[in-house]
This record gives sequence, structure tokens and C-alpha cells, in this order.
Amino acid sequence: MVTKEYFDNLQKEMASKSVEALVKEFNQQVGNTGWTSIRGLHDSVLIDTLIAKGVDVSAVYDGVDISFKRKIKFNEDKTKVILV
Repeated sequence: MVTKEYFDNLQKEMASKSVEALVKEFNQQVGNTGWTSIRGLHDSVLIDTLIAKGVDVSAVYDGVDISFKRKIKFNEDKTKVILV
């Protein structure tokens, strides 16, 4: 069971990372087909943190599902992730 303390710590950890570090973390998940509730929470917080930092993640997130089929990088002005 995921505790509120775990969730809060994960949010703080993600918020302290640069957007470049978050993109690197996303890319480390590409191709990983394993699934647990902890991974789901991690992925959700990762996407929410990118959005909170002003990054457009529509290339991999439609508001419901996150796609880890392909790696991502930034567009030229670092406001949007694009598929590699």
C-alpha cells in the first residue's frame, strides 16, 4: 500500500529535479513492460511534474494514458517533449 508520506516524498523529489533530469527518467522507463502500483504512481507524478514545470507532454500523454513506447526529447525552446 502506498502511503501519503511516500506520495509526498515522491512529489518533492520529482519537483526538485530539472526538466532534463525528468526527461532522462522518462526515457529510462521506455520499453519497461513491468507494472506495479508503485510504478503507476511514479509515472503519474513524473508526468504531473513535467506539466507543472510548463512542459507540453501531449506527445506521450493524452490526459488518461501515458505511452512509454518511444523515447522523448525537447523541442528547440524546451517547452514541449517530442518523440525521438
